[in-house]
Amino acid sequence: MAALATPFGNGAPAGDKQPESPPARRPRQGGWLAAAVRRLVRPQIDPKVDAAFVALAAVVYGVLYFSIGSNFLPGHSAWATLLLWASSQIGALVAWQLRLPRVIGMLCAGLLMRNIPWSAVDAFNPRWGVQMRAAALATIFLRCGLELDFGTMRRFKYPAMRLALLPGLVEAFYDGGVATALFNMPVLLAFTMGFILKAVGPGLVVPAMFQLQKTGLGKDQGIPSTVVIAASFDDVIAITGYSIFSSVAITGQGDVAWQIASGPLQVVFGILGGLIAGLILGCTRLFSTRNKRLVGIYGSALLLMFFLEYYNLLSGGALGALFVGLVASNAWEKGVPRFGSLGRSFVFSPEIERVMAVFWNWIWEPMLFVTIGWSIDFATLDTGIIPKSLIIICTGVCLRTIVTFLIMSGFSYTAREKLFYALAWTPKATVQAALSGAPLALILKYKCDGINPESPEASADCKEYAKWGDDILVTGVFAIIVCGTLGTLAIHLAAPILLSPAEEGSDSEAGESTVIAEPGDGAEDQVLPSPYEPGMPPAGPRRLPGSAARLASLGIGEGSAAGGVARRAGSTPNVTEQLEPAIADHELLAEFLDAIHLLTAAVHDDRMTKLDLVRLSDRVLETQRHVEAAMERREPSVRELFRTASRLARTFVMRAPHAHAQPLPHAPPAGVPAAVNMDRTRSGGSGASGAAGVGLRARQASIDRASTGRLQGREGLISGPGSINTWPAGSRPTTPDDPGV
Repeated sequence: MAALATPFGNGAPAGDKQPESPPARRPRQGGWLAAAVRRLVRPQIDPKVDAAFVALAAVVYGVLYFSIGSNFLPGHSAWATLLLWASSQIGALVAWQLRLPRVIGMLCAGLLMRNIPWSAVDAFNPRWGVQMRAAALATIFLRCGLELDFGTMRRFKYPAMRLALLPGLVEAFYDGGVATALFNMPVLLAFTMGFILKAVGPGLVVPAMFQLQKTGLGKDQGIPSTVVIAASFDDVIAITGYSIFSSVAITGQGDVAWQIASGPLQVVFGILGGLIAGLILGCTRLFSTRNKRLVGIYGSALLLMFFLEYYNLLSGGALGALFVGLVASNAWEKGVPRFGSLGRSFVFSPEIERVMAVFWNWIWEPMLFVTIGWSIDFATLDTGIIPKSLIIICTGVCLRTIVTFLIMSGFSYTAREKLFYALAWTPKATVQAALSGAPLALILKYKCDGINPESPEASADCKEYAKWGDDILVTGVFAIIVCGTLGTLAIHLAAPILLSPAEEGSDSEAGESTVIAEPGDGAEDQVLPSPYEPGMPPAGPRRLPGSAARLASLGIGEGSAAGGVARRAGSTPNVTEQLEPAIADHELLAEFLDAIHLLTAAVHDDRMTKLDLVRLSDRVLETQRHVEAAMERREPSVRELFRTASRLARTFVMRAPHAHAQPLPHAPPAGVPAAVNMDRTRSGGSGASGAAGVGLRARQASIDRASTGRLQGREGLISGPGSINTWPAGSRPTTPDDPGV
């Protein structure tokens, strides 16, 4: 059988299950050192020069030079900016080759360019760096707002909120206390540094968690989704705490009332501005095209950031950008405001998020990290700062790890899973790069009145505060180097050891276990509560539009292992008009992943016949074609991955009627095979609960392959003889977070 190519990587051939001799082991070359190098360094790729890219770069540079002038010649600010951007790309490539985070290479490129013994980038305007970091901060929080999904947040709210609040707050106040002792800082300024250091790096954590989601490690316990949700809220808490303490410590201007009120006012102004802008953007009758929505949402985020930053309310601008994305994305999905909306849409947010990812990856991320590295000049740096900074960073991370391990108790996690949470909560990068230089910029503006602290005209107060600003900057940069590198490596190395892979045939990420019963069998509903909401009842019966049931309806005989592979699904003939006319991209992606999961389970089952594998493989290939057609061969957005994980995590319940209730009508058309009949049995037999608490045994009659139908477009994915249980018109069970509602 041919290999299955998927959008997520190369497929593996699924042929007849014949034992194969193990491949001959290659002789080790070079000893343990060479083996370590091969393990740590990626295989070298053949260098290729894209002539078209070089030509386009030359054209762009020529346009800039001849239109703007000598500013793009060496020794000028624009030339230095281009040189810094190019060096950040080279540094990112080197870091990737060494299996390190890209941001570490960008940061080190900035350090190198500033401290080499020639003045290649000395002409770079520091004010440009401040504005670039502000724009990057707005982009970070706008993406966070677009990626947050209330449905997923509700499912993991208890562990995620505990993870977002307690470890970071403990570390922030601990770091502030230690900084007060080591640097002799004022307490409020030290707490400003503490809230900068507490923020976890979403740019490092989120990709690592979605990689675990794809491999299935920790998926049954909901660990990847919990960490991603908590990371977004952790940044919100960090920026809020920073805004309060920095305004009181630096920008108070001697007015006690303003010192007290300025921090909370930043939060209020930012949230209020984001709410207003988000609701206006929800008027899709006005913003009817993608380009209008893109310019509107990104322009609103940048306007709030630069407007509030102009009045020294930087943190309020970041929160405003967050709420612009959060309110606009949910307004699009809920179709509000009613008078200005064209209706509900689940594609507006992902399409904006993909464009924002391009801006981030190619412009703001390189400039953010390379400019923060450029800010440090080792020639003027006090050599005693680095050891003190490392003490604060290392002891704070150790305390954070211990607290994280302790506070994740009470959610049925094992000790290994709690240890993984502790390690996954250590990477830091993005917020530190955006905010580490902000206190120094505020100090130069308010404490020094724009005077160089090294000049004789500078006051003693200016010089002292400028030194503390340098301390915060250096500590933030080394926090990125230490925590970004070690934290990311810890996630990738510890995950296979500490986390359990997803159980075969189990798609429950949240730990929800359910019993599926055919309507009319007189069975009671049985739903085990999720371990993530202690003492809380389950949300109630829910239904997935078509994923598992359609795949279980493949023509696989009772004598084969199909019952074990497709134990989650039952199907009855479909009535197309009773279902929604189309499905969202995240449901299409969930269907594709579900098909891969069934095929993977079948390949490892000796009872499967070759015909069964052929049918499952055909379904994977066909679903893949529809994924590529609908999603245009693009990478799924974070919001779509959230919803896909949430879909795959659910096992939907068909509520059995009571004794006095009439069974739901089922009138299968002539010629359609009988539906799958699902019997509820205790896993482990003899009435004793097994590891999952409830098991299902599927019995399915042989179905001719042609009777399953072919998927005809996106509408065809929700129709055909292999579809889901149907419901009478008007009685379809729904949930608040079901896109089909």
